Amino acid sequence: MIENIKFKEASKREITLYTILGESLCAVQILEDALSHSIVLKKTEPDQKNEADNLLKKQRKYTLGLAINAIKKESLFPKALGFELSNLLTERNWLIHKSITENKDDLKSDSYFEKLIERIKAITSKAHKLQISIELDLIEYSEKKGIDMTKVKNAMNKHYGWSK
Repeated sequence: MIENIKFKEASKREITLYTILGESLCAVQILEDALSHSIVLKKTEPDQKNEADNLLKKQRKYTLGLAINAIKKESLFPKALGFELSNLLTERNWLIHKSITENKDDLKSDSYFEKLIERIKAITSKAHKLQISIELDLIEYSEKKGIDMTKVKNAMNKHYGWSK
């Protein structure tokens, strides 16, 4: 019986929404991974590869909220960055848990649909910017430990299209 059910194909509008949702979800997951790596690098020394690998496995199981709590508790990041991550957490939770179901009847309205798309795009943009902030913070941290980050900076310049 169930195998005979034919579901309606997604409209172009729905495909657009799903694509933008997927992009935002990916941006947040990449941010979470950058955060996990940064936490591990700040909590271990270069000669502690096994410990770092084990901690990374554990850290990657943390939710974004738990990771943010850890960085605040252990003062691993500047307060402003922790604050921005907390703000994103609120938006991330909305994205995952409520973005579609919260006002599903309003999705048919063009104005609501456009506002929804813009809010999701803003989350994507914020996640990208925070990822870069984490990367830059980690570069600064590494340089303070005497590590030459020239190659990393050059790779970032090339990747992000920044001028030197």
